[in-house]
Amino acid sequence: MKACYFVCAVVLAGFRPCPAQHVKVVPDIAIAEAEYLDANEAWVRNDPNLEGELFKGDPEQMRRRIHTAAGLRDDAMAKKQTYLSAMIGRLEDLRGRLIQPATGRIPVDTMRKNLEAEQVRTLDEQRRVEGLLADLPVGDEYLLVRRALDEERSSLIKLQNEVALRIRSLDSLDKAQQAIQNASGPDALVEQMNGIIKLWDQERAATNRQRALWAKLYVTMEQSLDKKSPGPQRRAAAPRGSEKELRRQVAAGGASTTAAGPTAFAGTWIYRSQPGAWSGYGEPETATLEIQEESGALRGTYIARLPVRTGLHEIRLVLTGERQPGNALRLRWKSVAPAAEGEMDLKLGADGRLLVERVRSSDAYIPRGMEVLLRR
Repeated sequence: MKACYFVCAVVLAGFRPCPAQHVKVVPDIAIAEAEYLDANEAWVRNDPNLEGELFKGDPEQMRRRIHTAAGLRDDAMAKKQTYLSAMIGRLEDLRGRLIQPATGRIPVDTMRKNLEAEQVRTLDEQRRVEGLLADLPVGDEYLLVRRALDEERSSLIKLQNEVALRIRSLDSLDKAQQAIQNASGPDALVEQMNGIIKLWDQERAATNRQRALWAKLYVTMEQSLDKKSPGPQRRAAAPRGSEKELRRQVAAGGASTTAAGPTAFAGTWIYRSQPGAWSGYGEPETATLEIQEESGALRGTYIARLPVRTGLHEIRLVLTGERQPGNALRLRWKSVAPAAEGEMDLKLGADGRLLVERVRSSDAYIPRGMEVLLRR
């Protein structure tokens, strides 16, 4: 038995051949965490005096500051969710590895049998050499032979001692493997890992709730701003996001007794910021609607800058539709960049205001929402 056999067995312990390797890309948790921390820092440094100056500055300027802060905060919370999901995924992967059956133990029993067989062979060889020495006649002519047999016997005794030491080492190694397996078995480790994953899951759930609460906070701030800035010629503001109240305001003053013809919609309509004039994710920065009537058909364009979670989106829609009786109509719209289509409802109020509602969109880039436009 060569010493290199034992060394190689120890080095290769834990490795097992497999027909193919499964490569799994693990999300870079460090990058996800850095992006979250950067986004959170951007929100913290953006407008620290927003709450204190909410009712002191120009309402339009304060509204834009609220929208900016809301977008930055939502972006930070979204990146935190991504970071927590990556961390949970990594922990679940580790738990999956613990559940797998334990492999890669050093084959102590096989190695012990080989060493014991080597020990028996060595003892037999030692007894043979000692027998030759005993039968060797006394005399100077046998001195060289006796010396050679003595050296061989010493070598065999030394080899026997080394084999015995290896057997004892294997016994110690086997006891250590058993102790490790009994002290922290897979079930105990999996139970501990489940507790850790549960804590991270709770943190992710709390982040989801906090994200919704932050969005609600900024909506409440804007509602408070509207209530504190009445304006000399403005009607009482309805809560933001109340589509039912927006519709009621457009129809305020009583429904028109005569149905408006399609030409009543023709012209240029623009959005002017005022309380209760929009619903959706946020107030439009700009919105311009142009409609023309051509041989009984309606055509037009809708150009606007609309807020979404990731910032402001500039959209350009081409509108088409047929002449319809009454003071309401539905137009189809198409967008080139991005390629999308949907529908838009128009309703003309008795006070001359136009309610525009994007009721359907095939692409999330163009958000659904509603705003009130005034004729230019």
